[in-house]
Amino acid sequence: MLIVNQKQIHELPSNIKLGNKKLSIYGIGFVGTAIASTWLRAGASIIAVDKKRKLVNEINNKKITNSEPKAKEAFLEGINNKKLIATSNGKWASKNSDIKIISVPVGLDKRTADLRFLYEVVDDIITGLKKDDIIIVTPTVPIGTSTKIIKLIENKTKLSVEKDFFFIYNPERISAGQAISDIENNYPPILSGSGKTSIKIANKMFGIISSKKPIIMSCTEAAEAEKLIEGLYRDVNIALANELSVFCEKLGIDFWEIRDAANSQPYSQLHKPGIGVGGYCIPVYPWLLTQTAIDKGINVNFPLLGRYTNEKMPEYSVNRIMSKIGKKKNITALILGLSFRGNVADNRISPTYDVVKELMKKKVKIRVHDPFFDYDPLLPKQVKLSCELDKVISGVDVIIISTDHNEYKEIDEEYIIKKSKKKPMIFDGRNILNQDDFKKLKILTIGK
Repeated sequence: MLIVNQKQIHELPSNIKLGNKKLSIYGIGFVGTAIASTWLRAGASIIAVDKKRKLVNEINNKKITNSEPKAKEAFLEGINNKKLIATSNGKWASKNSDIKIISVPVGLDKRTADLRFLYEVVDDIITGLKKDDIIIVTPTVPIGTSTKIIKLIENKTKLSVEKDFFFIYNPERISAGQAISDIENNYPPILSGSGKTSIKIANKMFGIISSKKPIIMSCTEAAEAEKLIEGLYRDVNIALANELSVFCEKLGIDFWEIRDAANSQPYSQLHKPGIGVGGYCIPVYPWLLTQTAIDKGINVNFPLLGRYTNEKMPEYSVNRIMSKIGKKKNITALILGLSFRGNVADNRISPTYDVVKELMKKKVKIRVHDPFFDYDPLLPKQVKLSCELDKVISGVDVIIISTDHNEYKEIDEEYIIKKSKKKPMIFDGRNILNQDDFKKLKILTIGK
């Protein structure tokens, strides 16, 4: 029976909560975990699908290691209530679910979108796609991707969208450390679909998990563009702040003083400069948008100008540090922070990796501290990583703050001198220290 009338759409939330409509969620990484947790908290029955067999076994054996707030509790309750099962068999999951949510990552391959995982999931879904099934795509993708997916499904299954199956594009809008709250309360969901019925279904479904009124987009292309532009806004504005901070530095004036004054005017919203921009979102989006522009023969320059500016900040920061150190040999540097932003255990595309590369070019010995990490295979073997500051601070010549973890904001000058047994220079790449509290140590900050 097709979901085509108001009564059937109206009953969809209760059918989801009763388990009459089962959800499969493809990709149980950061995004998929948050999405699965949110639906579990709403009472849905979930098939969690991931290619990593170790992760699947851990979930089924109640060994939940994800650090996202509320996620572990949601998964454990789901397993105990027999509302959650994990599998690596995407085809089986498709056959045994009515609503398929795709949350696999879209990365870059030579600065173009790497859609392999996305299309692998689509192929799995196709093998089990039934009439009335609903497909929801959540990753940030190049504009036009949803339309291509719909055509692929129609060609391979001979099913018709809006008649035999329904398609929704709902770009995720979440941040590490608050992902579940972002879905449930913080931001309105962006919804688009293949037609009016898909939109009605989306509106009804997301009313289950979100307290915010959805924003309905006119087409999937508009929703895809919205997500890219939302992230691009941040990237280019951070780039502007970075470029202006370097400009002010060279003039011998304080960018941070200027920023505070400028932002007292409501139309000025200068972002904060920093040692680099990380995460799996902002550094990727300019390339996805540019890819569409190139494909369509459209000239778009500003996003990449901003991206290049932000990518140069680790190199600029290290060069500035080395210029202050001078000709001193056998330098040991301690980088504070491996996470790409403060107070989360998330090191995806962290600028710290680029800082490490630049320091290695200068033959600097490197140590890294982060309270959330004691092992990282992405770091070179000669780089010592610890989650205990006391183990890596002794004897360092320079301390580089790369991440704005709260504990770094409270770091004490006397502690540094005592534990390092030196008076190391500090490069505050996030401008989180109160320089008035440091009388004995030299502090450099971007923009000052």
